[in-house]
Amino acid sequence: MLEVPVMAPVLPVVVIARVPAPGHAKTRLIPALGPEGAAALARAMTEDVIAVVRASGLPFRVAWTGNTDDAWVIAQDVPGERQADGDLGAKLRHALRDGGIAIGSDAPTLSPTLLVQAAERLADHDAVWAPAFDGGYVLVGARAACGGAGGIFDDVPWSAPDTLAASVARARALGLRHALLPFWYDVDEPQDLSFLATHLRALPPSVAPATRAFLQDSPHAAPHR
Repeated sequence: MLEVPVMAPVLPVVVIARVPAPGHAKTRLIPALGPEGAAALARAMTEDVIAVVRASGLPFRVAWTGNTDDAWVIAQDVPGERQADGDLGAKLRHALRDGGIAIGSDAPTLSPTLLVQAAERLADHDAVWAPAFDGGYVLVGARAACGGAGGIFDDVPWSAPDTLAASVARARALGLRHALLPFWYDVDEPQDLSFLATHLRALPPSVAPATRAFLQDSPHAAPHR
């Protein structure tokens, strides 16, 4: 477990996750993996993301959408809550209502160090992002006053090439102190599977073990050599 510096605010990490039911989870990966395969990968990635958050040493909870009575959800044994209704902005506003760091459940190779860095930045910044290569972000942190109505999640195009740019522009317009962390990536599209498999080959075997096991066992997953 990483040591979180004393000066870092004790803000929670909130994992934004969907209960991985076939046909409802990672739907953009269904053409490559099928409904069952996409759901199985979603389960694996969520397990790995939860492990990353545990390793960061920061307090956390999971904001679920879907059937939280599912046996797999119960087996995760994590603090949980229901996601807000509405678009991603509404979900983030609710998740970070008291301040914190939000991440998705589809970045299984994310480093715990990046979460700690986000917590450190929030000690003297109002908002922080870890940009993604698709123009969005894999992580956002905000103090409570910045993530509510009228804050950084308003007037932002979601799942768009300019999601991050619009978010940063919003922070500037509000006069907020903000920071960017190193780039990372999440897994949304079939082409992301190949990059994920390549990246995992370069990382220690202890990184994303559940996702590794899925890629090794799935005949439809990205090639490993």
